[in-house]
Amino acid sequence: MTLTRDEALSVAVATLLRGPVYAEEDQAVWATLRAQPVRVSEHLKMLGMRVVVDDVDEYAYLRTFDELPEGMPRLHRRHKLGMRASVLLVLLRQRMTAAEAEEATPRLIVTRDEMVEWMRLYHPAGTSEERIAADIPKLEELGYLKRLPGSDGTYEARRIIKAQVSADYLTRYADELTAATAAGARPNTDGGDGNGTGDEDSRRVDAAAAGEDAR
Repeated sequence: MTLTRDEALSVAVATLLRGPVYAEEDQAVWATLRAQPVRVSEHLKMLGMRVVVDDVDEYAYLRTFDELPEGMPRLHRRHKLGMRASVLLVLLRQRMTAAEAEEATPRLIVTRDEMVEWMRLYHPAGTSEERIAADIPKLEELGYLKRLPGSDGTYEARRIIKAQVSADYLTRYADELTAATAAGARPNTDGGDGNGTGDEDSRRVDAAAAGEDAR
């Protein structure tokens, strides 16, 4: 069945509202985004949103305008990540950058066991594997990880991570963030909770690594 231009536009906007669009997974929607950019933008503007298109990596996602008309609700809810979930996002972004530099690896494929090993440093000694892995489903739920069909613990790191953790963020803050979280993983000796999730670090993560709407 061939869709009219209006029907294709409706499908494209509705698909974007559900999450990022990847060219290789939804060629028809991607073609509509490229063929009708002005109409897509006009429709989204009425919803208080704009589309961001990455032509190099061929994916698109939505952002909510910073300022909305009085009384207009946000269609995308803000998602606040915890400190260690944000660190995992940064580690995935770093490995994505390394994979791209090799050029032979078009996608970053990671396993649950690999991510658990990366994150051991950021948890107190003796933390169970189940507890360390607890942040993985959260990133999967938000669309940063996609479980490969037929696998029990193998994931693709989605390119939308690049929109959330920019190269500029990696340059300025990644080392500081991971170091602070590793320090917070030391056994607690002062009666605190030992989480290493100070307010200042949390604000930085929320603003830079776990930005809203790019889902």
